[in-house]
Order: sequence, then structure tokens, then C-alpha cells
Amino acid sequence: MRYFFKEGADLAAGKVIALEPADQKHAHRVLRLRKGDTVVIADGRNSALQGIVEEIGPEKGLVRLTGPPLPAARSPLRLVLMQGLARGEKMDLIIRQAVELGVQQIIPVITGRSIPRFRRSQEEGRAERWRKLVLAAAKQCRRASLAKVSPILEFAEALELLRGRMAIVPWEGEKGLSLEQFLKRPPQEKEAVFLFIGPEGGFSPPEIAALTAAGAGTVHLGPRILRTETAAAAAIALVQAAWGDLGGSGK
Repeated sequence: MRYFFKEGADLAAGKVIALEPADQKHAHRVLRLRKGDTVVIADGRNSALQGIVEEIGPEKGLVRLTGPPLPAARSPLRLVLMQGLARGEKMDLIIRQAVELGVQQIIPVITGRSIPRFRRSQEEGRAERWRKLVLAAAKQCRRASLAKVSPILEFAEALELLRGRMAIVPWEGEKGLSLEQFLKRPPQEKEAVFLFIGPEGGFSPPEIAALTAAGAGTVHLGPRILRTETAAAAAIALVQAAWGDLGGSGK
């Protein structure tokens, strides 16, 4: 069943929803949808309803919602990924996987070892690209809420954001505490959990010192050194399995 977003729409059985222009063209030209086909419309805020295509063509795509509300596929854990800025394709992969794994917010951070160095004038185009990746990933994994990708932060700005919050920092230099051990302590109800992943070159010692001074906890992910895109996916999956809904726990 095809999945479409109509952000901000008030979804209710009986309402007719016009597909977004890009979705309408894709539905008509690529997916070859026809009148009477069943689709799903989500509002990007955590609601999704089934509907029937009433009209589809080169210039118009209309869906009548039939209801009832479908499972939203939203994790109960408010997980925020703070990702050290990585190279283009790696950053794209991290964002897609984070959406699939249920992350609610992604905050790109420029660290001392981040290889990409973008001019502020480039951020708008990059933000639009990431937004499209979030949409595509949300459609693929059938989640009704869209993860928010925040503007790029400098490391010092990220530090201020972390103060007073639960923050987990996987770091190869941590030899004592594993992420598994850390996760045995459940978070406070409704508390957001920040997961800060370093870029390709990892965190520098001064950055780790600043993070721990801000209250973040360092953990290790095991005996192997992981690439940043692998570390992000692995850490998110472990946190979601322990505190969220990954694995069908239904917490």
C-alpha cells in the first residue's frame, strides 16, 4: 500500500485530501495508481489514515479518507541524534537509518574533526536535501511522524544544548562502561535522550573532556572501532531496543 504525506492536514474519515504536486506526479507517472486504489495519508505529526484514490491524473490527485486511524509507528522514546557532521553520502545514510530506527530529531554538529566545511550560504540547500531524505525514509518505514532535522550547530552550541540533559557519547577511548551497562538504568519518564556520535575522525580528547564536564556519559560499543555511520545505527538500535520499541517490545 502506497504511503503519502500531507503535512499539517486535519485527517478524518470522509475528508478528501489533495496529494502534494510531487506526490501526485509520482503516483500517476511512476506508480501508475488508478481510481479505487487504496493508499495511506499521514500528516507528519503522528496520524495516518487509509484512503481511496478518487481522481488521479497529470494535474490532480485526490484521495478520500476512509479511516480508521492506522498505527503511527512512533517510538515512545524521545531520542535525539546529535551527529558529528560527516561527508555527504555518509550523512545521507545516517539520516535515513535514523528515521527508520525511530529517532525523533537529528542535529548535525560541526566538530574539530568534521571533514566537511560548509559555508552558511550552502545550508539551505543541504537542509532541503535532508528534508527530502526524511520524507522518503518515513514513507518507506511507514511512520506517521517526520523526524526534525535541525540547523547545523557548532560544537560549543551543542554543548550548551546538552547541559542538564541525559546524553550518551559512544567513544572508543572509554574502556570501562559499555552502552549495555549504561542502558540498565531507565530514563526518566518523558525525558529526551541525546545520543552524540562523532564524525569520521572521532572526538578529540578536549571535546570528550568538554562533553563529560557538561554531564554527558561516555560508553563503548564493543571491541571493534566502528565507522561513524555504523556507530550511529548500532547505538540507536541498542537504545531503542532497551528503552524504545525496537524488537517488538511495545514499551
